[in-house]
Amino acid sequence: MSTHSALYDPRRWWADLVGVWQDTRLIVVTAQIAAIYAAILIPFKAGIPIIPGFVELRPANAIPIVASLLFGPAAAWGAGIGNIIGDCFGTLGPASAFGFLGNFLFGYLPYLMWGNLGLLSSGQPPTVKSWRQGFEYGLICVVASGACAGTIGWGVELLGLLPFIVLAPAIFFNNIVMGLFLGPPLLRFLYPRVKRWQLLYDDIVPSFSAVKRLDHSFATSSLKNDSYHPSDAHASLSLLACRDISFSYSTQTRPGLQNISFSIAPGEFVMLLGRSGSGKSSLCYACNGLIPHMIPGTFSGEILVCGEDTRAMPVWKRAGRVGLVFQDFESQLIGTTVGAELRHPLEYRETPLTFHEIEGRMAHALGSVGLDVDLDRDPMKMSGGQRQRLVMASVLVQEPKLLLLDEPSSDLDPASRSQLRQTLRQLGVEGMSLLMTEQDHDDLPFANRVIVLDEGQLVWEGPPDTLLRDPPMMRQQGIRPLALTECFEDLACDSLPITVEEAWICAEDLHLMIEPPAVVLDDTVRLGKQASWAETPTNPIIQIDGACFQYEDQLVLQNLNCAISRGEFVALLGANGSGKSTLARLLNGLLSPTQGRIVIDGFDTRTTSMNELAKHIGLVFQNPDHQIFADTVWEEVAFGAKNLGYSPEEISARVRQSLESVGLSVEKSSALDPFSLRKGERQRVAVASILATRPGVLIFDEPTTGLDAPETERMMTMIRELHRQGHTIVMITHSMRLVAEYAQRCLLMEKGKIVADGLPRDIFHDTALVRAASLEIPPISLFCQRWGHTLLTVNEVKASLKIQV
Repeated sequence: MSTHSALYDPRRWWADLVGVWQDTRLIVVTAQIAAIYAAILIPFKAGIPIIPGFVELRPANAIPIVASLLFGPAAAWGAGIGNIIGDCFGTLGPASAFGFLGNFLFGYLPYLMWGNLGLLSSGQPPTVKSWRQGFEYGLICVVASGACAGTIGWGVELLGLLPFIVLAPAIFFNNIVMGLFLGPPLLRFLYPRVKRWQLLYDDIVPSFSAVKRLDHSFATSSLKNDSYHPSDAHASLSLLACRDISFSYSTQTRPGLQNISFSIAPGEFVMLLGRSGSGKSSLCYACNGLIPHMIPGTFSGEILVCGEDTRAMPVWKRAGRVGLVFQDFESQLIGTTVGAELRHPLEYRETPLTFHEIEGRMAHALGSVGLDVDLDRDPMKMSGGQRQRLVMASVLVQEPKLLLLDEPSSDLDPASRSQLRQTLRQLGVEGMSLLMTEQDHDDLPFANRVIVLDEGQLVWEGPPDTLLRDPPMMRQQGIRPLALTECFEDLACDSLPITVEEAWICAEDLHLMIEPPAVVLDDTVRLGKQASWAETPTNPIIQIDGACFQYEDQLVLQNLNCAISRGEFVALLGANGSGKSTLARLLNGLLSPTQGRIVIDGFDTRTTSMNELAKHIGLVFQNPDHQIFADTVWEEVAFGAKNLGYSPEEISARVRQSLESVGLSVEKSSALDPFSLRKGERQRVAVASILATRPGVLIFDEPTTGLDAPETERMMTMIRELHRQGHTIVMITHSMRLVAEYAQRCLLMEKGKIVADGLPRDIFHDTALVRAASLEIPPISLFCQRWGHTLLTVNEVKASLKIQV
């Protein structure tokens, strides 16, 4: 905890205490403290009609002081309210008012005093590990306990219930004993975790002096450079205007954003590209006002939305003008039904809407994103892509002027992406400005302008086709070039093609044709020298016989029949909601078929324990954060093997081998927090935790979602190496490119059924079949089909290009 200035300034006290009720995070913390405090108090209050704090020795009395040193003023309100709740179970009366005030002080004074005791302060956070910390904690505990006891004792004597000399010492002794006995171990355990999660009061709310600096910076920002003013023509014509934006997170040494300036006109669609960690999400947060209002750090520069500085208005008031869809879109879901999710942002508007206006906006928003579902549907029973579209609809329902989309198509199938493009195009026509980040470039041709970030700096800005025709530039910035463009990169083209039609014209100009050799058609160029799935042994490791599954009255999977041989690499394809992820959960035993059976390596999933199945099949979730929970990488990877009962020596060996297999440091794993890693690294941790149980089958659910081009390459290289080591791979993906480059076999699903099963080349050749399943043939394959062949990769095309004789 940082040293608090202005200790005796009443304005600071008032700002602290009132500010708790102006920040949603602090309100939640207050409620949690009150609930925990009350829950521990109630057993000691129920049935004991004694003045609060008298006679019973309550362990709950360590909570206010510990919470105060972690959460500041929120602890004061939480302790006071929690004591009132506890009183409702046996001791509620006039004295409860003084109980509230005494506990309020007990939860507020430690926050004010820590670090403000002059020479008596330790100058360290309140972890109570050194003797100086212990002395400071003990002194604060005595003062806070005395203030609590004195307030309650004086109030109770004033009411004529009990003499001060009797009650006050009892309360003081109670607080001191519990505070000194339980407080230090609780702080040693909780402080580093709360600090890591950035939930300390100083992490949530800037210090008093920092707020004053921010106010001064805002007041003088327009005077820093006489050449720019908000009234400039450029700013006045822009819906969004950013100038010299810089931001450094409080937990990082390298700036997240550095001197970024750009603007967006009404109706303009700007695409934001760059490798992971380049600052794309940070820029979205700044344009939305989350930076600097809610994300701690150092901010400078100016952002104007509709002519108003984002620092001049809280985030919630700006929601009707600026809409933001997070990269982690599931964190935005709060409703238990689709209807509740859409109504929530409309029910708290400053200007209320009528019932018919709300219903009209909901219908329009759902239609815009192509989501046709029952309003009573539980979002958690929808597919990931459907949930992502629901979040977008919940933002569009507010009709913002500026829409910020942080990788909105990451979980969408090709048909849904096409629907999204149409929606964005229409929103632009209606005058809405769009700023969208992406890792892929499928939507790039539809943007008006592209901005590329690298290490927090703007490194390139221009029209989309200029970037797409420059593969070296794209690779340099961690962006994957178009496969079709790469095919012609080494040829004498006047302009590299970016569409199938342009590629055909380029081929004609160069007198080229497609004539694949045998090493292309037998997949040697694509996959190397490995056996085709059709030649593998007939004894399957996965057998699915008539499997069906339904959630209550919704049938998700219908009569699935399939066998997967040991050592195959199978891609599971299909539109959002086709049943792919549900099938994955059936395979690893998280769900059981409502009809039929699934057998994994001879074990029926209906009758086999999860522990036993974990030895044979492992599932890596689409979102690694749904799997990871341990404090360190080592503990996370070791959990599965430890749960299976292996010896410490065997567990250690398995953890080391698993970490090495996914390319993570064994030496750093014991001290490394998995949640501090980037998404690609967290996915590797999740894979390693599965590998430690040494299953024969590995299922990857959308393993490259949210990864940039280099991270995708590393992830797929790792999966291919695991396959070569003998693992059977089942990969769920929307990326036809990944299927084309890595899969031996495809299972195509549509509406809960397997509608096609075969080689990728054969599946891709049937254009009508693929499009009927709401997927798209890769442009590189469409290009080659003009000559009657379906090729899958850049290397295949380069090996097959011939000069016409």
